[in-house]
This record gives sequence, C-alpha cells and structure tokens, in this order.
Amino acid sequence: MGRVKRNEELRRSWFAAANDILASDGYGGLKLAPLCQRLGVTTGAFYHSFASWQEFTDSLLATWLLDRTQQTIALAVTYPDPVQRLRRLAAASSELQHRTEAAIRVWAGVDDRVAAVQRDVDADRFQVVHDAMTALVGPERAEAFTVWAMSTLVGYEMLADQHDRANLAWALDQIMVAARAGAATR
Repeated sequence: MGRVKRNEELRRSWFAAANDILASDGYGGLKLAPLCQRLGVTTGAFYHSFASWQEFTDSLLATWLLDRTQQTIALAVTYPDPVQRLRRLAAASSELQHRTEAAIRVWAGVDDRVAAVQRDVDADRFQVVHDAMTALVGPERAEAFTVWAMSTLVGYEMLADQHDRANLAWALDQIMVAARAGAATR
C-alpha cells in the first residue's frame, strides 16, 4: 500500500512539473529532458513511473480533467441554489492555471487525443454552467449566458499572461449581475 501511495505522489510531481512547463513554455516545451531536469531526476525515474511518453500524456490529461473539471463540478453541484453554484464555479475558474489551460488548448489543435479531452472538459464545464443558468434565467436565455461565461473564461486563458486574474473574476461577476437581473424579469 505504501509503495502505491508513494508512486502516486511521484506521478503527481511529474504532472505538476508538466503543468509548470506547459505554463512557461507551451506544449512545444513539454519534452522528457526538460521534465526530468525540472525535477532533478533521470529518465530512468520517469520510466519507473510511466511505461511510455504516451501513458504519461494520457495520465496527465486524465488528471487535468479530473482535478480541474470533474472535482470542481462535483463540489459545485452540491449547492442547490444556482447563484451559489455559479459563484463557486466562477471562483474555481479564477483559480485555474490559465497559462497551462491555454497551452493545452493550443496542443489540442494539433493532437487528436488532446482535442478529445479538451472537448470533454469544455462540454462538462458548459453543461454545469448551463444547468445553473437554466435554473436562474430560464431555458430561453441559459445558452446565451453560458456561451458568454465560457467565452469569457476561454478568452481570458488566451490572455492570462497579460492580465491580472482579478479581471477575470470581475468579468465573471458582471455575467452574474446580468443573469440575476435577467432572473428578476422572468
């Protein structure tokens, strides 16, 4: 049991280093040598944790999907009030590793496996926001508000290195203000 836990912790350190590389150098910088260098280990240590580069990238993406989307959604849906749910999602969105998210989005443009995971992430995020917006503003306007929120997040990801994350929080709050005003006129 201890060895499994230790190996999982080691794998997580590889993923953290990979996320740092994605944020600083983009997907083109994500290679085995810089990854090992960042952790101060040899390639043998890498192959102790992963059978192949393919297994590593698949596991990295699966962990990103779980940690940055599915767990956040699972927490958000525990709030029955759609405003609270949307506020929780907005807070989580503001805390994402935006430069890493942008690098993965660019990577998805050239790798079908990454694109499939990116589509799942986008679909899951869209659905949870849409469900809350439907409860708040009604089904007729939920899609428009959801597209607005998702476009704000994705656009910010692409500009994150140029702007403070407080700007994203403010923009998402403005969407909430508009949605709540729209809910009042329902």
